[in-house]
Amino acid sequence: MATTATAPRTNGRADERSRPPMSAPAKRSRRQLPLVALGVLLVLGCALAFADASVHLGTREQVLVVAQPVSAGQVLTAGDLRAVRVSTGSGLDVVPVDQEGIMLGRRVAVPLVAGSLLTASEVGSTPAVGVGSDVVAVGLKPGAYPPEVAPGDRVQVVPVASGSSGTNAASTTSGIPIAATVLAVTAAPADSEEPTVFSLQVSTNDADEVASLAAGGQATLIEVGG
Repeated sequence: MATTATAPRTNGRADERSRPPMSAPAKRSRRQLPLVALGVLLVLGCALAFADASVHLGTREQVLVVAQPVSAGQVLTAGDLRAVRVSTGSGLDVVPVDQEGIMLGRRVAVPLVAGSLLTASEVGSTPAVGVGSDVVAVGLKPGAYPPEVAPGDRVQVVPVASGSSGTNAASTTSGIPIAATVLAVTAAPADSEEPTVFSLQVSTNDADEVASLAAGGQATLIEVGG
């Protein structure tokens, strides 16, 4: 008599022992979380670095650079300097391009190397006075000079009638204006009646006249355009 093997009844459910373990995917997910966080941090770091670089690039300005070697004591000329664009905040006392006119004509305090950034401390405080020129000190009260006059500016010394070097000096001029260059300005102390003193470079032939006008309070300054 033949016997037929019958399969065990499972009621449609697989043997619990044949099921794969359920904990492996969860473990892999937990391992991947630190990697995801690291990726986010890297993206944020790159974004911050890009933003910082953009800010620095946006604050670049043109400054003066030494174009050729210059010996100590030599007078700076236009050919000794050139303009480059650098990032501000370098910590150096660099000289902006718009101050080139103030630097020209001054003596160099230390040897300058070609390609180096020009700093204000490397140049003398006042332009050198050449042959045929003298320096005259002129003390002026407010109203006898433009407030914005600064070293390096070209001016004219205008003779005025005695005692009229104040606000109405322009209506009482008397004499021929004398060309001069401002070398230095010593401002009067605040809340004082002391005059502001201008060191003017003038032709040797005009030096005595300018000194006489200054002593008699008969001088005013006019800034020359261009």
